[in-house]
Amino acid sequence: MLVASLPRLPHWLLRHRGPVAGWGALRSLWSAPAIGRPVEAHELRTARLILRPYRVSDEADWRRIEDDEEVRHGLDWPLRTARQVREHLVDRTAHTTLARPGDLLVLAMELDGHVIGDVSLHLRTVALETRVAEIGWLQLTAAGGHGYATEAARAMLDLAFDELDACLVTAVVERSNIASARLALRLGFRPAGGTAHRATFVIAASEHRPDRAASGISSPRPESVEKL
Repeated sequence: MLVASLPRLPHWLLRHRGPVAGWGALRSLWSAPAIGRPVEAHELRTARLILRPYRVSDEADWRRIEDDEEVRHGLDWPLRTARQVREHLVDRTAHTTLARPGDLLVLAMELDGHVIGDVSLHLRTVALETRVAEIGWLQLTAAGGHGYATEAARAMLDLAFDELDACLVTAVVERSNIASARLALRLGFRPAGGTAHRATFVIAASEHRPDRAASGISSPRPESVEKL
């Protein structure tokens, strides 16, 4: 099962509920700090994949993802109706900009004309010297074992460090999800704590791009997954 926790809405947005939730949320968005130049979703190409924003025309492939029991279990998704699946997809097409804390950017993983999963970045903090993003991924169970998720996640890390200028990227994985924990370690993440049910991993810009690290600073060796 290859899924990492998809980010949740920030607490300052979740507080605004009820009849005037829209205006309250907008006021919070206006007052929230923002990065100087927002990062907009755009097409990325890897050796085998096209990473690009979702389209409404992806509905058939998205239905396959929603019907994948392993994906639903890993992300704690309910079994949705056809209408709910379409609404969920439409919502996903809107996540294309990173500017303020809580913003989510999602790129579909396209292989041979079909979407097999996606990778995402959730902007957590915006101050340049402490900018943090959280990465997430999901992939059809049938597409596992070929390194597609690793390939896509590496490209998303490039975006996080090269375009977003993140200092750190985190990943949150269910402790029972050994496949995703191993993927995080392959990407260079190191364990950084967590809860009884979820493990948190972190990677710094200098660890993802060792050639850009300050002279004399070496990346720590990640612990084995058995110690999580």
